[in-house]
Amino acid sequence: MVEKDYIWTNHARSAVVSRKIPKSYIDSVLYSPDQTLPNKKGGFEQTKRIDDRVVTALIKQSEKGDFIIITAWVNPPFSGTKDAKKRARYLQYQKAGIMKKIWLTLLDGLGL
Repeated sequence: MVEKDYIWTNHARSAVVSRKIPKSYIDSVLYSPDQTLPNKKGGFEQTKRIDDRVVTALIKQSEKGDFIIITAWVNPPFSGTKDAKKRARYLQYQKAGIMKKIWLTLLDGLGL
């Protein structure tokens, strides 16, 4: 296997930190992905199943041939992250009645 050098965007760096994704997970998805699929915007997604999670990195190739990491995420998200809170709210919304859905929509609109 030939290891590629990657260029990280500022967004990708902050996403990995805020989503609490371990460096070992990122290395695994970049250098030994289970699957690589093209996406709609001209880049590709590399995924790797690690334990009970799927790690995904969104990558684009520049005109010079450099590989640029746009972002990365893990599903299900690690607890205590903003993504975990969003997922919990989404699942709660799916099970809610109409009044609760209105309440949850209001809370989302307020950013709470």
